[in-house]
Amino acid sequence: MWDKLRNEKDKVSKHKLDAWECERITFLKGINHRRQFLAFNKVSALPAPKRSFCNTCSKFIIEDECKHAEHSIISDITDNQLSHPSELLPPLVNAKKEAQYLFSKESVKFLVDTFLSLNYKYVICIGTPRIHEYIQSSVKGLSSILLDIDRRYHNFFGPLEFCWYNSFNNHFFFKEAQLGFEDFLKSSRGENTVLVTDPPFGGRTEPLAQTFSTINNKYKSLTKGNGELPMFWIFPYFMEPQIQNSLPEFQMVDYKVEYDNHPLFHNGSKGRKQGSPVRIFTNISCSQIKLPPDNYRFCHKCNKWVAKENKHCMICAICPSKNGQTYTHCKLCKRCVKPNWRHCSNCQRCAQLNHLCKEIQFNGVCLTCKKLGHKKADCPEVYTLNSSHSKRRKQFQQSKSKKRKH
Repeated sequence: MWDKLRNEKDKVSKHKLDAWECERITFLKGINHRRQFLAFNKVSALPAPKRSFCNTCSKFIIEDECKHAEHSIISDITDNQLSHPSELLPPLVNAKKEAQYLFSKESVKFLVDTFLSLNYKYVICIGTPRIHEYIQSSVKGLSSILLDIDRRYHNFFGPLEFCWYNSFNNHFFFKEAQLGFEDFLKSSRGENTVLVTDPPFGGRTEPLAQTFSTINNKYKSLTKGNGELPMFWIFPYFMEPQIQNSLPEFQMVDYKVEYDNHPLFHNGSKGRKQGSPVRIFTNISCSQIKLPPDNYRFCHKCNKWVAKENKHCMICAICPSKNGQTYTHCKLCKRCVKPNWRHCSNCQRCAQLNHLCKEIQFNGVCLTCKKLGHKKADCPEVYTLNSSHSKRRKQFQQSKSKKRKH
């Protein structure tokens, strides 16, 4: 395979390589992180009425410049907006590449409070600007660095605080940013570090999982540590099979992550009936993560916090709900299903009441064994895989426990 790729690369003409290099230079043109951060410091020294940001050019206006006359200008910038640029800048709206949905204040506070309760000191924020802003402006005892695809953050955070970064291919647009990130990892000395990420929901999980595994390996090599890097991956609950297919040690936490600027991902009157479908996936034990007692409870049988509507099933021996409803157990299917589903004698499985039996057939590929004709829930290899995954989780938790004792 690699020989083929090398041969394909060898066939690329010098003209095309030169064209690519020209495109790269054009794409990076105008970005000078040090100069932009110096401009930020100059603007910070001015009173709010004299502060202006050109949203068209993505830069602060230091002096009266006529070239911005017909541009989109943001004026009267407050100190709070300077330290919280996600509340100042209009969100990017390209849903295929970089659409920005921003955490609510409640979700930000919950995540940061969780990091503090777990004694983390260093936070790697990948695509989570509001967590980075909150830590930088309001939290003592935590250090954070932001890795994000939005180049506009060059104007608000220094070279030690922000890296222009693409998480799908683990690419730093500037070598200096990559070295700054590696210095941040080294400063943690392999202790008390956590990664939190909120990637685009439309992106495939495989390249993201590869990126996070690469960062984990880099973390261990630079810090000479043996432990895995704790991670919090924010993603919809229905993506659980895809995440666990790439990272089987990850478990889903019932906490419903909410967003300020998404029409459904919140608990308001116009939000989704069962609340936000976005959850936290993590490689640490869920028993360590305490959820707010107003909407969550501790299940002693599962040894973790779950949503109040997530009732424990004595037959399945789990709290089975995923989507914010209370599931019911089907004796014929031998599993818990959504409450509005009923067992269909024709399909030999549970489904919605008004379904068409012919549409129930599954012709896709199983995420576990990669074979056609069945889903992961019906895969004959799941039991063997689950046993090995449970063994890996147990070994991971035992190693963490031994590390704490030492």
